Amino acid sequence: MSTPVPVYHLQAFPRHEPNALFYMTRLEKLVQEFKGIDKPHSHTFYLVMWIIKGSGTHTIDFKTYPIAPHQLYFLTPGQVHSWQLSDDVEGFNLFFEANFFRSRFGNRLFQYPFFHSHQHQPLLEVAEKPALFRDLFRYAWQEYDARLPNRTEVFLSFVHLLLETANRLYTEKQADTDTHLFDKIRQYEELLEQQFLTVREVAAYAEQMHLTPNYLNHICKKVLGKTASQLLHERLTIEAQRLLTHTARSVKEIGFLLGFDDPSYFVRFFKKHTRQTPAEFRQSVVA
Repeated sequence: MSTPVPVYHLQAFPRHEPNALFYMTRLEKLVQEFKGIDKPHSHTFYLVMWIIKGSGTHTIDFKTYPIAPHQLYFLTPGQVHSWQLSDDVEGFNLFFEANFFRSRFGNRLFQYPFFHSHQHQPLLEVAEKPALFRDLFRYAWQEYDARLPNRTEVFLSFVHLLLETANRLYTEKQADTDTHLFDKIRQYEELLEQQFLTVREVAAYAEQMHLTPNYLNHICKKVLGKTASQLLHERLTIEAQRLLTHTARSVKEIGFLLGFDDPSYFVRFFKKHTRQTPAEFRQSVVA
């Protein structure tokens, strides 16, 4: 039936250097060398994937995106993804640990909208600026592969350039989002990520943010068109989907793990948000 989803560390990848907090490879080489990398799995590190050529699909936390040239994908530790790639695929995969980036840039890592967010898609189409990203990835790869003196610092500079350049373009594509309100959404999402299993009251999150529950709700509605409660429920639903897909635990056990003491209430909650019962969802993903 369900099997646990593998969680990969940097050390699992071919020719990773011991103690290095970063790794880079050609996508086509990774597909050839790492058996099963196309199957559902998650990571303990951040991932940036650049598609140069090819087609297929990329599924991230149960949302599937069609693969095409000049795409950037961003994954945060813990997210589950899988892919189906055409034989002619070409690109780069760049991996790094949080501490690698934070050593110089502090909390900037948590401010990028494409990371740490279930509300913003982890995909950036860069058809209008492909040459810029092509060059950045090519130079980053040359720096990674050459292993010259002070390589760690120089490679970190390339990672920073890539993320900042992507952030500019990603932000341009967002329609008139108030920066202050967006920062509050990010703060709320970070708190949800840390506490959604134990804290179920929007008022408790609002208090931690020094806001009233009504104002937090107003921000969520204005920026995302969703209530604060909806964001909490969506995070719970994603976790339930992960557990149903990648573990063999019973529906009752999963409900209990997610804080539902009454199994029938968990079933009703799940069906309300997915239009399927947990059993129906599990059957659909293993069929």
